[in-house]
Amino acid sequence: MLRTTCFVAATAFVASSAQAALTGVNSLSLYQSLVGIQAFQDQTINLNAYSVGVVTSPLQGVTGGTAWSASALSGLYLGDLASGTRYLSTFASNRELTISFEGAGVMAFGANTFLTNQGDEVISGNVLMKLSDGTTFAASVGSESSFYGWVSEGDVTITSVTYRPFLSGSGSFASLSDLRFALIPSSGAMAILALGGLVAVRSRP
Repeated sequence: MLRTTCFVAATAFVASSAQAALTGVNSLSLYQSLVGIQAFQDQTINLNAYSVGVVTSPLQGVTGGTAWSASALSGLYLGDLASGTRYLSTFASNRELTISFEGAGVMAFGANTFLTNQGDEVISGNVLMKLSDGTTFAASVGSESSFYGWVSEGDVTITSVTYRPFLSGSGSFASLSDLRFALIPSSGAMAILALGGLVAVRSRP
C-alpha cells in the first residue's frame, strides 16, 4: 500500500544526555538481559491488532495495563514489510513519530528502528531519537532489525520517545516494529519474586 508523501525540510540538534540514569542499548538480547536483571515486566505492543493503512493520530492502546499512544503530525501509517512484519510509521515524510505512555511506571522501552520509503521498503539513513528525560541519540540504520532501546537504572521513568529522519533526504519515514516496554512488577508480583529469592537461598546446601 502506498502513501502520498509530503516533503518537509527536517532540522535536528544532537544533544548529549543530561543524566546517566538511562542505559542505551543497540541489541534486543542485551535489552532483555538488562530488563531481566532489574526484574522488570517486559511487554510487547501488538501492531497486528491494527489494520494496514492510514491511521488518524493518535493511535491508542493498552498493553499490560499501561495506556500508550502513537502520534504524528498529518497522521500515522501501518504497513507490512516484504518480510511480513507489521510496522508503524508516519503518513507524511520527514515527520516526528512519538510514542507516549500514561503514568510514570515505564522503566524501559525499545523497538526495531529504521527508515522506509512510500513503497514500504526499508532504506538506509539516519534516525534521531529523543527521550522524555532529554536524552538524544542519532543512529545510522539500514535494516528492519536495527534495535535501539533504553533501560532505567531505577531513578528515571520513560514517558515518551520521539523518532525522526535525520540528514536522510526527502521521502524518508521514521518507522518502528517490535515495540516493547517494561514495567516495575506489581506489589503482588514483587512479593512472589521476593519469596522465590528466599526459597532459593534456603535451598542452598
